[in-house]
Amino acid sequence: MTPPRPLLPTPTPVPSSTPGLSPSPSAVASASPGVAAPSPSPTLDPFPSVSPSPPPDAVATRVVIRAERIDLPIISRDQRVKDQGPDLYPPCDVALYHTAFGQPGQGDVTYLYAHARAGMFLPLLTASETKDGASLVGDLVQVFTSDGLVHVYEIVQVKRHALDFSIVDAGTPGVEQLILQTSEGPSGTVPKLQVRAELLDVRPAADPADATPTAKPRPCYGE
Repeated sequence: MTPPRPLLPTPTPVPSSTPGLSPSPSAVASASPGVAAPSPSPTLDPFPSVSPSPPPDAVATRVVIRAERIDLPIISRDQRVKDQGPDLYPPCDVALYHTAFGQPGQGDVTYLYAHARAGMFLPLLTASETKDGASLVGDLVQVFTSDGLVHVYEIVQVKRHALDFSIVDAGTPGVEQLILQTSEGPSGTVPKLQVRAELLDVRPAADPADATPTAKPRPCYGE
């Protein structure tokens, strides 16, 4: 595993006086009372010294956490979206898989991230602010893949205020891991929320269409 690299803010800082950069109304409305309005951007710097590898046979396409009412299509972090913004700023209405990590079924770590906004990973952030996210532990996470399978994970750890990727080394040896990440504050906030889950089961999707949602990534830089 490549040594952890600190999570850094977006290299191109956004002046606070720039018009139109206040949190989106939907995010503000969904935030817990007294919590800074989360229109966070889970910006990840590229992992250092990543060797190119052949494309995997199957990739993550959808993440579902029914207990938290999360259901999002997944796209690659390398997929470009028109008007996305600088520095691979994550689009909205999707989760992204980090290409420095593996895919479900490869026996490694899969790393997914999305904004902490309404309809995305905001429920993870909200839950983490009470008893350090104890209510999340035990939740099941379903990750569908493009080969029609669903990989079922159980959340075992919630790590607040993370500054690096060291959580990927905290797993049980030989057990496939899933990391979910979102931000803890407005765009440019360095600490991140990370949630770690361990694989329980792999099964065919009840309906093959469940594994092929239509992703509609929306540029939301500056909202």
